[in-house]
Amino acid sequence: MPVLMKDVAEKVGVSLSTVSQVLSGNRRLAISKETRQRVLEAARELDYRPNVNAQRLAKRKGNAFGLIVSEIANPFFPDIINSFEAAAVDRGFEIMLCNTEYDADRSRSATQKLLDNKVRGVAIVTSKFDPDLIQQFTEHRVPVLLFNNERKDLAPGNIEIDLTTGLREAVEHLASLGHKNFAAITGPSSVPSARAFTGVLERLGAKMGIHFQRVLECNYRHDGGMAAIRTLMGEPHLPTAIFCANDVMAIGAISVLEQEGISVPEQISIVGLDDIIYARLARPPLTTIAVPRTEIGGVAFDMLFRMQKTKRPQREMHTVSTRLVIRQSTAKARRSAISPRTNP
Repeated sequence: MPVLMKDVAEKVGVSLSTVSQVLSGNRRLAISKETRQRVLEAARELDYRPNVNAQRLAKRKGNAFGLIVSEIANPFFPDIINSFEAAAVDRGFEIMLCNTEYDADRSRSATQKLLDNKVRGVAIVTSKFDPDLIQQFTEHRVPVLLFNNERKDLAPGNIEIDLTTGLREAVEHLASLGHKNFAAITGPSSVPSARAFTGVLERLGAKMGIHFQRVLECNYRHDGGMAAIRTLMGEPHLPTAIFCANDVMAIGAISVLEQEGISVPEQISIVGLDDIIYARLARPPLTTIAVPRTEIGGVAFDMLFRMQKTKRPQREMHTVSTRLVIRQSTAKARRSAISPRTNP
């Protein structure tokens, strides 16, 4: 029975990746001289012989590009996935889709799966992804494109959403309707995109003299928006307008307000973010900040395609603009305060 690399790794007590790097003569990774010597000695003792055919196959690039998203069930992602895939198919490639759910183990599994399949490039369309996993792609010379990541230095390609323009238009719109007391429902502070949303709102608030009664954290799903409103119902008085970090949360928020007998927009105005298809189908149709998701998918693939064609891809940064879409979930601010405990 032939001796495999994993047999050498088990004898030395190191990872399979370490053995692979040592036996291939790769000195780009920081592996100590002592560890290299132990691996080489173990390979000789076990009479390890490399599989030449397997090595030839390993050097071949696959025919797919990787796409990693955070929550595939979130309606934000289908347009990105579809446009990314359409651009890939148009050039004769396939895509491999991975979903992390912001989970560290799933992120590691996705990384290994894409590396094992020799993808030509990876678009990581989630703001929360372990830098060490990004480094693994880099070490294997797989081009990486990041999305809304705080660490722009980790990859040659970056796509950023400009929230400032859309949120400023939303704040100005509500201010023109007489709103002065606001709340915000955002994602977990552990997620960079949630921190970015809150940061932009706080900066706009300070600049425009706007008071935020509460900033509530929750998950990015509809039940997160529902839970945030239930928390807000414990306040002595409710704000006149609420910003939500995505449309799904906003729709969940509206449903609880309706259950509590509070009408939108007559008593509270709601603004979402993303402009998913359900925003225009909601009741009332949702005022929201539109994010051009089809553009994101197409641009992401085009950037990756260019990067994988060169050994040292140049750094590229693409900024996606946002704009306010006014529908029926915003109206003039109510004149009197609402107490959740006394509201009919």
